[in-house]
Amino acid sequence: MAGKLITERVGVNGDVSFLVRVREAGVAVSKTFKAKKEAEKFIREVKSKIDKGESVDITKIKKLTLAAIFTEYLKHNTVADGKRYDLERLKTEIGKAPLGTFKAGTFALYLKAKLEQKVPDQAKKKKAHPLYAGHKVLDEKTGELVKKTYSESTIRKLYYAIKTSLMWHAKHHNYTFDRKPFDDNSPPKAWIPRDRILEAGELDSLLEATDKMYVKREEWRCLILWQYYSCMRAGESLLIKWDEIHLDEKNPSHSYIFVPKENTKIADKKNAEDRKVPLRPEFYHFIKDRLMKLKKDGQSLVFGDYWQNSSVLAARFKVICKNAKVVNFKIHDLRHCAVSWYFVNTNLTDIEISKISGHIELSTLKRYATLRHSDIGAKLWANV
Repeated sequence: MAGKLITERVGVNGDVSFLVRVREAGVAVSKTFKAKKEAEKFIREVKSKIDKGESVDITKIKKLTLAAIFTEYLKHNTVADGKRYDLERLKTEIGKAPLGTFKAGTFALYLKAKLEQKVPDQAKKKKAHPLYAGHKVLDEKTGELVKKTYSESTIRKLYYAIKTSLMWHAKHHNYTFDRKPFDDNSPPKAWIPRDRILEAGELDSLLEATDKMYVKREEWRCLILWQYYSCMRAGESLLIKWDEIHLDEKNPSHSYIFVPKENTKIADKKNAEDRKVPLRPEFYHFIKDRLMKLKKDGQSLVFGDYWQNSSVLAARFKVICKNAKVVNFKIHDLRHCAVSWYFVNTNLTDIEISKISGHIELSTLKRYATLRHSDIGAKLWANV
């Protein structure tokens, strides 16, 4: 490389170092290394960056604090309130660290610390919320309430908030994005599968607990039964319209509910598709004899007119669970109950069940397989 120069230097104590000076195509950069191989590698990297037209001198950029980068990202990009909150939070937690110190090892330590961190109380908190027990959960080993730690899904949001900001900054300032911290540290899981389904008598307890609600008692009972039968996600249920329920009274087995692809959380996935959910007998009779009585003139949505979104729905469902004394149960668990029913009571294949539940990845359904009676032995002896 024209203008390349490696100078060997010997310190007072006999330590050897190598000074690199590069002068080419208007670029002037210098750096000292302990090993000659590192110096030569640096020269090759500089040459590659010059050829690609990328920024070479990023010494100043590496001195920038993460807080400065997050601030600049927020200034130049439109982000959702949740992500803005996460970045403001990150500015407080790791904002003082310079970009040059953001390495795979330090990032790993940060993620580990966050996953072990206990959820703090709100600064102005006066008493624990009865539905959240002061961010405490039941310890399965001791049976005592202990402080809840941050979930993997929460830390996952921080992980991607950092990655997105740093990627944008590198592109915006024309320097190479350092992928190593993210390649060496996988993102925390988006969700952890739950196995909780209703035990004997708990469905009745939930339905009876709706009597303690101030409003929408029958609507709540119908929604609980709908979720218990339908295999739908709560968000999908809130978007279902009356004209998407197709009842065939002459041939009930031909009845179905149409679920548009765009109503699902997996709408952007490659294999996502519209689905027609067939009705098991109990579900058919529930809709025909009970749910249809809720229908009002001019009403388009079956449930969406009663609850704003699935988050509001989940929060209010906590009240019902508390009144019913049904612990460690979420509204999404009703979907698990519905899917489990098909594994226990039918001979449908996993693919057929996935057409009802809307699961794209069949591997997700494997956790239900233990509920199904195994007839593998019978098949092996069928021809004997």
